Order: sequence, then structure tokens, then C-alpha cells
Amino acid sequence: MSKPENSGMEFPAEEYRTRLQRTQEEMAKHDLPVLLLHQPENILYLTGFYTTGYFSYHALAVPSRGDPVLVLRDMEVPAAHSTSWLKSYTIYADAADPIPVWLDAARRALDGLGLAAGRVGVDEHSWFLTVERWKMLQAQLTNATLVREPRIVDCLRLIKSPTEIDYLRSAARQVEVGMRAGIEAVAPGVTERELAGAVFNALVKAGSTLPLSGIITSGNRTNQVHGSYSDRILELGDTVYFELNGIYQKYWARLMRTAVVGRSTREQQSIAETIIRIQDEAIALMRPGISAGVVDQACREPLLASGLRKTYTNRAGYSLGLNYRPSAGEFIREFVPGVEWVLEPGMVFHMLMMAAGMGFSETVLVTEQGPERLTGMERKLFSRN
Repeated sequence: MSKPENSGMEFPAEEYRTRLQRTQEEMAKHDLPVLLLHQPENILYLTGFYTTGYFSYHALAVPSRGDPVLVLRDMEVPAAHSTSWLKSYTIYADAADPIPVWLDAARRALDGLGLAAGRVGVDEHSWFLTVERWKMLQAQLTNATLVREPRIVDCLRLIKSPTEIDYLRSAARQVEVGMRAGIEAVAPGVTERELAGAVFNALVKAGSTLPLSGIITSGNRTNQVHGSYSDRILELGDTVYFELNGIYQKYWARLMRTAVVGRSTREQQSIAETIIRIQDEAIALMRPGISAGVVDQACREPLLASGLRKTYTNRAGYSLGLNYRPSAGEFIREFVPGVEWVLEPGMVFHMLMMAAGMGFSETVLVTEQGPERLTGMERKLFSRN
């Protein structure tokens, strides 16, 4: 099928073609004539195609030369016309036994490219290539050798273009608006659900797409690291923990802040200041050429030495950018003990630190000059009398 030119794309066609060219250059290095991709973020990155209907099968066949082919449910063709620069699709209709139909469409896409035999690189790490689909794909492609592709597009996504960085700046402004609204709504007798209403209303008005949920916890619930809001009523002395997202053109910025219901105690202030100081010192190290292990150590060791945590088993940061629900981040690069990868200009990370029921985080861009906080909200423990 062919499509007319459209104005619904979020980047110029030239940017998508540059991404494709870089992908194909990496494919040549790995002797991969074609990729069959299933990860929605990577399909979106290369094509612009966006849908919330990822519960049905869609894929992208990327040849080492020429344009890719989208594999789509027929109901998604209007979305492809509107959002993608690609002109070639293979489609399928809903069926009583859908998986053979889905994978037949993938086979037809490879057949149309003349690449259904030989080596086919498959994104085995994708959440959307289930074991069931994988087995059926092998049955459909009887003349192909399916091989694990080395996360080519994932790695290309790590270095953001100037336009991507602009989108992340917009997302950062949005999440700050949502965070301020949430903190201003903190008061005795208010429920977490009411805080969520204030946050999400502000995010929508600021232009953000809503995330799947928001992490808003208080009092004895702050130990639930991924807890959603509840009907719990705030009481004087409670800490209130927010982890929120601003989403602009599918690019996510993330921010954590903590507030106290009423006047904060000296102990609470001391805890917050310790966390913020340790994190500030670690973020200051985020310069091109620095090993991620050095930054992770600068987060982990001082916090453990402070006694605020007995163990520190979670990641101290992770790559952030183009996200597709239900994923909460790129997670292509993570700050954990023992990592050796090196920071490069254009990388963006969510750097987070939690202890004693409090959390603080920033969305950080690595530049040639060093780290730049895209989120610029005050770094302090907020008190709401």
C-alpha cells in the first residue's frame, strides 16, 4: 500500500532517514541483511508510527538497503498514514486464531523484500516478542536463520539529536508544573487521590501526555517504591513522596521530590540535605568519558556510609528519552555496581536517590561541558503548613 505525504510526523523525514542510515550501517557491520523489530520504541524511532494498540502484533522489517516495511493490523493503517514517513506496509485482519495470521504478515513483509531466507536479526529482548510468537515465527520462516540482533536501534537511541533534546526540555518544564501543583496541594486532611487530581490536571494543562500512573505515596506508604496513589488521608508530620513524568512528543522527563505535611523536623531536614548533597556530588561527575561505574560508586558508597540505608540494591540512574507504555524508562544503560560503559555527549539519564521515606531525582543531559539538569526545580525538602 502507498500513502500520501502527511504533516503528522513528530520529526522531519530527514531525521528518520538519518536514523535508518545509521541503523543500516550497523547492520552491515554485523552481517545482517534484515532486521525484524518488535519493540514499539524502536519502531517509533525509525518510522514515526505510533499507536496505543500495541496489544496486537506489529513489527518492522528493516533491510540493509532501501526502506523498511511496517507490519500492521489493518485498523492501524490510518495511524500509519498520519504519523509515519514510510510508504510500504503488510497488513492483517483480526482472526479467531490470530498469531498465525500475525506472523504470516511478518513473513510476507520479508518475502516482499526478498529477504525471507538467510540471516534475519530479531530483537529477542523485546517485551512484545513472546515465546509463543517466537516459536510461530520460526515455523513461518522455514528458510531463514533467526539470530539475535545486538540491540542496534536501542544503542543509537542513547545519543539524542538536538530536536530530541528540545523535546526533553519541554517535558522537563511540564513535569515541574505537575510537581509544583502536587506539592501546593499537600495539607492535613487531603487524600493522595486529591494530590493526584491536582498533579494530572496541571500536567494536562501544561501540554503533557498522561503516564500510566503516578507514584504518589505518603506516611507509612513511602516504602512502596512504585506505589500508586490511594485514598490515604495526609496527617501532620507525614512525608509525601512524588515521582512524576512530563511527556512531550513521546519523550519523558522524570522528577522526584518530597514534601512534609506541616513543619519539617531538624532530623527530616538533615536527611534530605544529606541525600541531596551526595546526589549533587555524583551528578557533578557526569562528564563525557567518565565511567558509569565511577558515578554509581559516588552515589552508592556515601549513602551507605551515612547510615540512611542498610542496603542499596537498586539502580542509581538509567537512560531516559523515548518511552512507550508500559515501560517507565529506556533502561538501555543503567548505573549499577560494576558497570564499565562510558558517558557520551547527548545521553540523558534519570538520576534518583531514595532513603528514609524520601526521594530526590533529576533528568540530566550529558554535554561536552559536563552535566546539565534539564529539570530545574529547587532541590530541597518542601514543608507545607
